[in-house]
Amino acid sequence: MLSLLDTPALAVSDLVLALSSAAEPVAGDAATGVAVLLVVVLIRSLLLPLSLRAARAGRARLALRPAELRLRERFRRDPVRLQRELTALHRSHGTSPFAGLGASLAQVPFFMVLYRLFSAPTLHGGANALFTHTLFGVPLSDSWVAALGAGVLPVELAVFASVLVLLVVVAWFSSRLAQRQASLTAPPSTEVEVMTARMMRVLPYGTVVVAAFVPLAAALYLLFSGAWTATERWLLNRNGPLPAAT
Repeated sequence: MLSLLDTPALAVSDLVLALSSAAEPVAGDAATGVAVLLVVVLIRSLLLPLSLRAARAGRARLALRPAELRLRERFRRDPVRLQRELTALHRSHGTSPFAGLGASLAQVPFFMVLYRLFSAPTLHGGANALFTHTLFGVPLSDSWVAALGAGVLPVELAVFASVLVLLVVVAWFSSRLAQRQASLTAPPSTEVEVMTARMMRVLPYGTVVVAAFVPLAAALYLLFSGAWTATERWLLNRNGPLPAAT
């Protein structure tokens, strides 16, 4: 099934190889890691309009807070009617609780292509030139779990641990942003909303779990993209409401 990604993976491979070659005189053995960072910058720059749209949606939702509170008070004994009225309110103002998910969903194909690029030794039957590239001597095609199974060397431990620790830091910051967002909106009044609010606080840590199982290059993508998302949300909304996570 993943072989369907070979064609876009080959195209991305050419880009990563070109960026890696350009960065090698400065970055040395970390050149391909730098190339992954540059790919993230390119992708997230292209997705910036979606992020700006999410920020506007966040401000629109905050403006609806008084109306939401009135609806919650009026229909507090009728959760089904309350949800229907809240949906109608958001629709009438051109927003929704899910308006900020566009940039996150748009990244999924890029992540899948990068995963394929660093997990397949061959693409369309030909050798995958990036499969043997390394970061400080650690193959970018290796994963933390695979390295544990094969016996972790000190350099592998240092590289993987550094990436995972940085991912935890990014996840913590993203979770704090989510909590701040929750404090600016109407408090959850139904069991589903309470569970959703809790999930949004722990969801950023899911990237740490995923990063342990995917190739190191894909883990770097999660790290760089997560850091971009958190920084972007903070910059776009430091003087106003925060949009939903992207």
